[in-house]
Amino acid sequence: MKPRHEKKASERLTEEGYEVFCPMVKSKVKWSDRWKKVTRPLINGYIFARVDEGERVAVLQDPSLLNCVSWLGKPAVIRDAEIEIMQQLLGEATEARMEPLSPGQKVVVTGGALSGTEGLVIRSSTNEAILRLEGLRSQLVVKINPAFLEKIKSD
Repeated sequence: MKPRHEKKASERLTEEGYEVFCPMVKSKVKWSDRWKKVTRPLINGYIFARVDEGERVAVLQDPSLLNCVSWLGKPAVIRDAEIEIMQQLLGEATEARMEPLSPGQKVVVTGGALSGTEGLVIRSSTNEAILRLEGLRSQLVVKINPAFLEKIKSD
């Protein structure tokens, strides 16, 4: 891939109808006169596309793409589970929480290794929630991304 072409190439291929994933992260960059928030690729020089062999050849016609990652002479295959893990870690699998969680609120974890687990909110901020998980007659306190929590509706 040409340097710094990940986002544009991803957008072009998506417009052409291909299923493409370009993991992006937000970071602060110091400019000469101020700090600026920018979105940059998590892995420089890489985008992921779900394609068959014929589509792979067509995708490589994009002017920003130079090659395909290969393993033992064949195109490398990235499993869906690996892409889903990246999406969950980046918070792209679910939308960011709009409303704050209240201490004492019952929630269920909707993503990650604790998916399906119910807990009680101890503290919450925009970046993390601290939950008390009760199970096996013990309590476990964990920090988790609030994007992976859903309030349990009380009857």
